[in-house]
Amino acid sequence: MFSYWLAALRRSAPAAVVVMLLVSVLAAGVLISEDPSNWAGALLQGVGAGVGWGAVFAGVASTSNSFHAVRNTARHGLPLDARAATVPSTRRFAVPVAPGTTAYELTDAVLHALKGVPAPRPGEVTEFTHGRLALTYGPLGGIEVALRVTVTTDAGSATVAMEARPVGRRKKLDGGASWSVLAAVEAVVREALSEEAGV
Repeated sequence: MFSYWLAALRRSAPAAVVVMLLVSVLAAGVLISEDPSNWAGALLQGVGAGVGWGAVFAGVASTSNSFHAVRNTARHGLPLDARAATVPSTRRFAVPVAPGTTAYELTDAVLHALKGVPAPRPGEVTEFTHGRLALTYGPLGGIEVALRVTVTTDAGSATVAMEARPVGRRKKLDGGASWSVLAAVEAVVREALSEEAGV
């Protein structure tokens, strides 16, 4: 959990810097308006207040997110590590396929395999075309996750790109929800592709 907490702390740093700057400016402005002759001391106190609030913000955000990540990964029997703090979560791999196997056949096999998994259960299928599949999962810890699978075939092999990210919002941290979904279904996708490819 500590490695995840450190990774979450790094990812929350930009927001913490914004908080620090805002609090510093506001605190210094208030102190200067109360005593304009002591502007140097007011600036120093403002920066101190900003650094304190920025550190508190980063610590609270990272700790809260770490507890969500522990719950999300434990739900799927996964160990928590620092990679779970990366949003979006991605995987890319290649599998051998028999000549003539199409990307559509492989994508269809992946969809049927994912629908048969008891957990995590996919919700809505938002895209299903030749070599492209998108589904939603969740909510996990209050966050819906969009999973996108892209399959391309070329000369006896298929390249698979998988991406999981929170639905409808840009988040630096999602409590490990995206990573949990991707890690839980990756083996299922690999197995479905191997079975369909017949290699």
